[in-house]
Amino acid sequence: MKLYYYNGKEKSFQVGNFGDDLNPWIWNQLIPNAFDNDESTLFVGIGTLLNEHLPKNSQKIVFGSGVGYGKTPTIDETWKVYFVRGQLSAKALGLEAEKGLTDPAILVRQYYATSGAKRYKRSYMPHFSEVIANGYAWKELCESLNIHYIDPTAPLQQVLQEIEESEVLFSEAMHGAIVADALRTPWVAVKSKKDILDFKWNDWLSNLEIAYQPFFIRRAASIIGKKSFLRRCDYHSIQAQMALMLQIAKPTLSHLEKCEELEEKVMLKVDALKADYFNLL
Repeated sequence: MKLYYYNGKEKSFQVGNFGDDLNPWIWNQLIPNAFDNDESTLFVGIGTLLNEHLPKNSQKIVFGSGVGYGKTPTIDETWKVYFVRGQLSAKALGLEAEKGLTDPAILVRQYYATSGAKRYKRSYMPHFSEVIANGYAWKELCESLNIHYIDPTAPLQQVLQEIEESEVLFSEAMHGAIVADALRTPWVAVKSKKDILDFKWNDWLSNLEIAYQPFFIRRAASIIGKKSFLRRCDYHSIQAQMALMLQIAKPTLSHLEKCEELEEKVMLKVDALKADYFNLL
């Protein structure tokens, strides 16, 4: 069975992405020695992976992935769906509502030992695509405002630690917010570009009783460099908007009871998965 996920290190970017890189870290601990390169069966976990690109002839074990990019696939006999990211994915796929559970990245609670230490008053995590296009500019902006910059392409353990050690995380990366919530770090959703998928966020939040209310950072141009007048204006505009964000954006955090309830439900799905495929119960 092959672990199916977006691996940026194998793409042209040559760098990983925090949310996607959670896959091998979580699943290899949860079900050790389960994965190989046999594509006849695919394990589809963390990520927005449920679309037309999934191989039609492979058996697909869906364990918390979501709909969002590409065309919504048709569920047939090659699919075994334990749960999907949220109510919106369940509805799009024609599944019963109870299958719309949560994002499996909540399982960081099982394997990451929290320290309780807080080193950063506020941190910012951009979307992976922004790091590729404009990473150094976002880092410079953060430094100018005394915000700790969290790079989603950095080593996984480093990112986990920096999220946990933040008093508040401002995040355009959804899995930054998901992990922050799981580790009980208050967070603020940020949106600086139109192609950030609201659907994904609303899907994840559908069972957390939290509304998706991102802080919008409006941009006139790319913030790469500051050579042209337009780019200088855009850079300083974004800087001013981020300063305002620090003043008025209200951090959120799910109720601990709800977080624990969803974690428990996912672990019950894990038990079912082990019994069905690995004879571990």
